[in-house]
Amino acid sequence: MKKKFAMFALILPVTFFSISHRVTAQDSTASNYENNAQVDSLTQARNQEEAVKVEERRKAENLSDLKLEKKETRGKAKEAQRVERDASDAASASRMAYRKEKRAQRTREQADKQVKQAEKARKISDRN
Repeated sequence: MKKKFAMFALILPVTFFSISHRVTAQDSTASNYENNAQVDSLTQARNQEEAVKVEERRKAENLSDLKLEKKETRGKAKEAQRVERDASDAASASRMAYRKEKRAQRTREQADKQVKQAEKARKISDRN
């Protein structure tokens, strides 16, 4: 009987220890699962925040690129307008020069005709 009592006395604490260890192990697994879930949600939240920041940074870069492109386009448009004005002025000057030259040719032709008429008149008057 003493042996049985001694065995029960030794087996009983070992049994309680093993049962409590399993319960503790189960609790730690559950708490580890909760901790992992919490860490995962925090990581996911950080990743979303970083994604938002990256997106904002990309949008800002795109916006600055678009502003620079707009500024360059305006400069090109002003240059094109200046070139167009210069070309228009040159064309006008060319037309005016052409008209003046045409008038001058007509005037020379008329002067030549008048000279010829004057010569004819002089010959006729010399004969008389």
